[in-house]
Amino acid sequence: MNMKPNQKIAIPTCEGNLWPHFGKAPQVTFVTVENSVVKETVVKDAPEHEHGAMPRFMAAEGCTDVICGGLGQGAIQMIKQLGMELHAGAPELPVEKVLSMYLDGTLEYGDSTCHHDACDGHHHHE
Repeated sequence: MNMKPNQKIAIPTCEGNLWPHFGKAPQVTFVTVENSVVKETVVKDAPEHEHGAMPRFMAAEGCTDVICGGLGQGAIQMIKQLGMELHAGAPELPVEKVLSMYLDGTLEYGDSTCHHDACDGHHHHE
């Protein structure tokens, strides 16, 4: 686990839980971490769902890392191009739990592929 001393982590969320479909999350929780200590948590409404909107929104907020569930290949490439580190396939859990597991290195990542034909509100993650 290569923890940076200071991170700003973006987590696509809905009502305090990690949202499984990256680009369709209604909100994004931004978490500022300094030396593995959470300093600030801010929830903002996500941008309209359009190609590339979510990664650009996160980059504009100064994020260093993205923790998310499933996402498409285009989003993966864009996140990397924008210089953010991607932690995909995270479980659909409360943000605090996802964050504490991430910070102590116990977060388990599952399937992070998001097939657009299946992204219609039905969960396709175990």
